[in-house]
Amino acid sequence: MHKERIAQLIARKLSGEASPEEIKELDTLLKEYPEDAYFHSLLADYWTAPVSVIDEDADSEAHFRHILDAAAGEAQEPEAGPVSEPVYKSRPHYIRTLLAVAAVFAGLIFFSWLYVKQFRSQSGIAETSRIETIAKPGAKSRLLLPDGSTVWLNSGSRISYPASFTDSLREVELEGEAYFDVAKNAGRPFVVHTRDIDVRVLGTAFNVKCYPEDGRTEATLIRGSVLVSKTGGSRQETVLLRPHEKVVVYRAPENVSAVPHEMIVKPLKRNAADTAMVETAWVYNKLVFDGEDFREIATEMERWYNVKIVINDSTIARYRFHAKFENESITEVLAALRLSLPFAFKINDNEVNIYK
Repeated sequence: MHKERIAQLIARKLSGEASPEEIKELDTLLKEYPEDAYFHSLLADYWTAPVSVIDEDADSEAHFRHILDAAAGEAQEPEAGPVSEPVYKSRPHYIRTLLAVAAVFAGLIFFSWLYVKQFRSQSGIAETSRIETIAKPGAKSRLLLPDGSTVWLNSGSRISYPASFTDSLREVELEGEAYFDVAKNAGRPFVVHTRDIDVRVLGTAFNVKCYPEDGRTEATLIRGSVLVSKTGGSRQETVLLRPHEKVVVYRAPENVSAVPHEMIVKPLKRNAADTAMVETAWVYNKLVFDGEDFREIATEMERWYNVKIVINDSTIARYRFHAKFENESITEVLAALRLSLPFAFKINDNEVNIYK
């Protein structure tokens, strides 16, 4: 099945969507299967043909056939002196099959190229389409962005990004919570847009939490540096975070759509491991509480276990807990929490009632 994988990797490379790992994999496969390098060179010739020689109304199949004919002519024309026999001349049936596959991929790539060209000329944005990934409540997701950056998406979150980043900027839109490990690229800043803040980086690891139902938005820096600004704010309304700092923007609790307040920078425990920090423990499938009140904890548990939690007593809602859990069920978590502060609970299907 290596031919199908090579075809897929070549298509991603030529369209600019291949990650560094995929490009390395392609190079390894082409060295292992040198006959497929001809396939690569044909598609590369097709892709990199000068814009001036391609009529936007031309038939893409005819254009690709022109390249095949040229390649075939080169293969048939004898050269002076002894030459080694080309790999593709000794495999006519294989080449016919390979070129058929190549034509399909090339046609798709050609039309994609034309669309990107037209879109760029009209709006100046190299974005053919957007990809949206959603992590449903009770689930998490890990994805690789077109530039090789890795994103962990927490429960009840969604992220949107272009199928191919522009040459000057890498932008994504987030609702919910995500941990980013950004591939370094000094020439192309990476920007996360949320409803309250924009986070701008070059290459670093950080966490962003911006659930619409929460009363605040947070950005936590793990390593590197990030510049955080309020959405729609002026350039002066920015803060530069250092490792193990987080910025919090509070919204008016009575109106979650209100204009965000000032940004507040808070230090974190510098000796705490990522796996033990409230802000990042979820990436390692750990549930950590560090003094949050029961109402905040209930919100986290609702997303974690995909349940609805109702606290029927205001005193219990103000309880604060310090605890760490890994792989425990919701019943086990609640049973452990009530060992430190008294309360009762009842679970009925997906609803949990907390009371005295």
